[in-house]
Amino acid sequence: MTRRGAAGRRAGAGAIGLAALLGLTLGACSQSNTPEEYNTLTQQNFLESCTNFYFDNTDDTLGITENTVTDDTVVAPPDQNTCQCMYEAFAGPEGSDAPEPMPINSTVAKTPEYSGYTGPNFTDLNADLKSNPDDAWNSVPQNFKDDINACSKSGGSGTTTTTAGGSTTTTAGDTTTTS
Repeated sequence: MTRRGAAGRRAGAGAIGLAALLGLTLGACSQSNTPEEYNTLTQQNFLESCTNFYFDNTDDTLGITENTVTDDTVVAPPDQNTCQCMYEAFAGPEGSDAPEPMPINSTVAKTPEYSGYTGPNFTDLNADLKSNPDDAWNSVPQNFKDDINACSKSGGSGTTTTTAGGSTTTTAGDTTTTS
């Protein structure tokens, strides 16, 4: 077996693992609580599913608790910083006036600021990850995959800025990538 073959399988397994994690994370948005906007509740649902810990929401400030969501399905969930970084890959950094990198739903996806965007919206990606995670992950634009991978590799210390036009700057550790 060549090194390239083994590395390709590891990369493929990593992508499938991230897709499964995102399926669990975005899966927190059931039909009854499908988000209409990126807000504290959307962030709380994402972080709870990603970290496997419940969060308290006090005056739109989230605080992690010691209570786990489930104790038997998530073996080694990412930490809060990594999950927050992943959330920001979709929603954009907190306090930013720029449009969210990924539109929250199909209505928002039709607005002028997303005219050049061709990937899935957050709520459709959620539904697709539940039914066919491989195809759903493959539909995600590469810049989002790169941002999420940077979050995983940096332990959440990566910062990501993505514009609706597709330009992305990701800083993970000492490495900055613009695409």
